[in-house]
Amino acid sequence: MSYHNNQNFQKNPELDDESASNSFTSLFNGGKSIQVFFAQFLEWFQALPKLGKIIGLIIIPIFIIKILEAVVSLVSLLITIGVFGVVIYLGYRFLIPLNYSEKDK
Repeated sequence: MSYHNNQNFQKNPELDDESASNSFTSLFNGGKSIQVFFAQFLEWFQALPKLGKIIGLIIIPIFIIKILEAVVSLVSLLITIGVFGVVIYLGYRFLIPLNYSEKDK
């Protein structure tokens, strides 16, 4: 026996099923595009001959590592430029006006 009565549960009029589903679909569109890319990649990889698969298993990880290395180097460069810029600004801000005020005296 079921003790629950479906009539006791009313739908909240403020919540719209379409708006909730739209927000979830927009959230997971990125994941679906990755899944589509992965499926296409797998299909392409399976169509390769045996020697191509072996070469692909050697070259593709190296390629991915090189891309990640380039991204890390770029981020490191941007951080270095940012720190250098802050040091230059602080040096200008605190040292240059002091020199000019000493010359005026």
